[in-house]
Amino acid sequence: MERLEVHGFRNLAEIQLRPHPHLNVVIGSNGAGKTSLLEAIYFLSRVRSFRTRQADRLIGWEADEARVVALRGHDRLGAARRLGHTRLRLNGADASTRSALAARLPVQLINTEHQRLLLDGPRVRRQFLDWGAFHLEPGYRELAQRYQHALRQRNAALRVGDRRTERAWTPVLLDCARAVDAARYRFIEALRPAWTELARHWLGLEGLELRYYRGAAAEADWAQVLDEQLERDRTAGFTHRGPHRADLLLTRDRIPAADALSRGQQKLLVVALLVAEVQLWARQGLAPVLLIDDLPAELDPKHLGTVLATVTADPAQIFLTAIDGEALSARLPAGHWYELREGNLSAMV
Repeated sequence: MERLEVHGFRNLAEIQLRPHPHLNVVIGSNGAGKTSLLEAIYFLSRVRSFRTRQADRLIGWEADEARVVALRGHDRLGAARRLGHTRLRLNGADASTRSALAARLPVQLINTEHQRLLLDGPRVRRQFLDWGAFHLEPGYRELAQRYQHALRQRNAALRVGDRRTERAWTPVLLDCARAVDAARYRFIEALRPAWTELARHWLGLEGLELRYYRGAAAEADWAQVLDEQLERDRTAGFTHRGPHRADLLLTRDRIPAADALSRGQQKLLVVALLVAEVQLWARQGLAPVLLIDDLPAELDPKHLGTVLATVTADPAQIFLTAIDGEALSARLPAGHWYELREGNLSAMV
């Protein structure tokens, strides 16, 4: 991003800045607005918050709307939230889909919640798979939507025993399942080498593994899977197997990482996964933006230095927040430093 404007967003005052192309460090006490600034950038890309599902909470107390605008290359992106309504803009015109902004502003977030990727259920990891495939595979979003539509139609037919409709939607479901599965597989295969290198370097452990579970046996054809499950599906009224049951498995010596690793090791394992994806985006020429919220509070000094050395060596635009910059200054290359006080952002000399 060459320019960023934030208006009426949570507790932030009006912000207009020209961020550094590589490193931007934001220092401030708790409640100063550091996380809100990262949230604003995230909102511009994903058109949602990483802190709340209620988008109206993004609007500041005395504001009519929360608005974020950025210049990025040849594109001008904008997202605004008024009560009950979100409006997206791209190059002076209304954007019809959220993916139009996300495709032009690939954002990765590392914060205190990143361990959810490991500890929460498969749904969170499927979202990670889908975002990864979305940024690498043109048309993936539409393909995944077609799969979900076909799945809903088939499940509805299964529930009421409508065999004709069930048979009509099954070929559509099969075609989409094969394509979604293949795209996710390609994403993980592309991601694995960088993740493996980072995980081994940061944790110093052998036996770490990242595996994609496709929602069925690895070698089975999807037509075979649905055929074998047909009577069970008809009895239960829903489709048991498919990409909607996929998962991402992180293990050490085939034991789930959540059980095999300490809490600190788990944090590093997931950060390695997120950073590996940023590296993959960079190799694909996507110019990623990496948001890191208070990493010094999450890692001990040794691992903090190792992680920072890695991420600052990558060609990404970084926005990094911290309460105290003293622990960071000696570990970071040149960039722009800012201070946030009560929502007001100012450059640090």
